Amino acid sequence: MKPVNRNELRLLVFVICLISFGTRQLSAEEPQSDSLRSRFPVPVKVDTEAGQTDGLPNRVQNPSSGMWYALVPAGTYTIGSDQVWDSKKIQVQLSPYYISETCVTRSQLGPELWKSLQQGDWLKTEEYAQTQQFPDELQAKFRLLDFMMTFEGEQGLWGGMLDLNPELTRAFDDDFQEFLNMPLNSENVEEEKEPTLEEMIQAIRLTARQKQTITRVKEAVATQLNHPQRGPAPYDRASFDNAVTYAEWKGVDLPTEAQWEVAAQLAAADKLKVDQMVGKHWEYCSDYYAYDYFQRDDDFKDPAGPRKAKWSREQLEQEKKAEPASSFGLFNWLSRVSVKILVLRGGCISGREYYPSKTRSSADSEKPHRIRLVINPRQKS
Repeated sequence: MKPVNRNELRLLVFVICLISFGTRQLSAEEPQSDSLRSRFPVPVKVDTEAGQTDGLPNRVQNPSSGMWYALVPAGTYTIGSDQVWDSKKIQVQLSPYYISETCVTRSQLGPELWKSLQQGDWLKTEEYAQTQQFPDELQAKFRLLDFMMTFEGEQGLWGGMLDLNPELTRAFDDDFQEFLNMPLNSENVEEEKEPTLEEMIQAIRLTARQKQTITRVKEAVATQLNHPQRGPAPYDRASFDNAVTYAEWKGVDLPTEAQWEVAAQLAAADKLKVDQMVGKHWEYCSDYYAYDYFQRDDDFKDPAGPRKAKWSREQLEQEKKAEPASSFGLFNWLSRVSVKILVLRGGCISGREYYPSKTRSSADSEKPHRIRLVINPRQKS
């Protein structure tokens, strides 16, 4: 074997280093450094070509969702409008935050929802652990029961994401109702003592037809959620619960009303590269709605909204009149008022809307409801 002389070796090392350096320079996605890791609540990748502001990268990605986020630097911003009756022009001081460049899409939501459907919450964690010790046949039965109960509870909450064909919908509804009306098989359960979880699962009956239907539903939903509509189309039928749930899955937050409006202003001025925030759709904020929130005197440092929702007397009367007449109408109306009235933004930069509302026009009610997210870096220690 011919020996390599020193000059050839130096040249080889130089070429390898040059290739490595060039490859590194071309990569726009870099894992966060140790110094940044403590600032972020979730692991992120950094777009190195986007630069930094005040020591924070200008653009990061949450790898678990694939979503990119743009930095809104810390500063004092003017939000609100004196032309909007429940608003007022004020100054807010905001810490740095990242806002998602796009809203959540069906393809981003699908796999996470499928994962959640397989981890139903109708049993406690320790009880789920017990099921791993069941005989294989009982475990299979439990998985069908688990999916059936979870799907029944979730299908009404995820508009459009859990749709089945009409025939399968009817089959599931019929079999689920039949399941609810079935007597327990108590032959193996002693009446004098508390049955174990295994005995309770054994006592629950599932007919061959029910097993077949649940299996078909499970397969249909798995196909639908693991291969949802592709492309950048946002998920347009989100509820507030959907928005909160997805944010929790990803370890991030919904924007506060102030964060949303500042980002919308910067985007309108072409100072922030995010997709359309103002237009014919609504986006959820994390704040409770209070008609007089902007009227109070405050320094508005990272405002997160009022602690309690509040309607004006006029809004209250309008909502009361809009409630359908029924024996439970007043109760439903009071329950909704006392639990949560939340902020929706998107009609215009400073205009405020609230959810839920019976008084919004049908056109406003039918607007797409979307999920935009923020990452709030921790303050420097």
